Amino acid sequence: MNHETLLEFVLYDLQLVALTIFVLLYAIKIRQLLMLPLPLEGGAADQETSTGRAVAVSYASILSPLAMESTRRHWRRWAVFAAYHIGILVAITATFTIPFTPGLMTQSVRRVAATAIALGLVAGFVKIYWRLTLPELRSISQPDDFFGLTILQVWFAIAIPAVLLNHPGWLVVYFVMTALLLVYVPVSKISHYIYWFFSRYLFGRRYGRRGVL
Repeated sequence: MNHETLLEFVLYDLQLVALTIFVLLYAIKIRQLLMLPLPLEGGAADQETSTGRAVAVSYASILSPLAMESTRRHWRRWAVFAAYHIGILVAITATFTIPFTPGLMTQSVRRVAATAIALGLVAGFVKIYWRLTLPELRSISQPDDFFGLTILQVWFAIAIPAVLLNHPGWLVVYFVMTALLLVYVPVSKISHYIYWFFSRYLFGRRYGRRGVL
């Protein structure tokens, strides 16, 4: 298999297999979550507050750090959180734009994307440092927490030159690493983000019922 054939394989066939496994595993996880009981509150509902609006406010709170006391008092943690997850989002998006919309990946776009991923890499080092040094985080950190952070750091480090240089060698490593992550993430602690959608919905629904936004 020559380099061109290998690159085409990892860009399309390998990613399709990995994405299929990813979707199937998450479909099982979401089905299990939907089967859990959803107890309702017994108190009278507030008629003047829209539960739907309360749910929307609950989801939007992630974009409004000043709306919550925890992020107002610890804005650095929110900044690290934002940089880290933006880096992940950009690195994931690049795995679709590179093979399917290469025309969008101009050199300027590549520089911006690589910068965002690099900031995510820096934020990842900060997260690891906090887990090692802050007593409240160190006490709850397990080996798989550090493994998940480390594997994402490696992925970030590979994604930066792959996105910036568009070199076949870096692209092969980047997309192989992405495929491995697609299979690993649904069965790891990294999959915690799926619970965010459920928790934000329940939070907004319950407080909206009470008339609180």
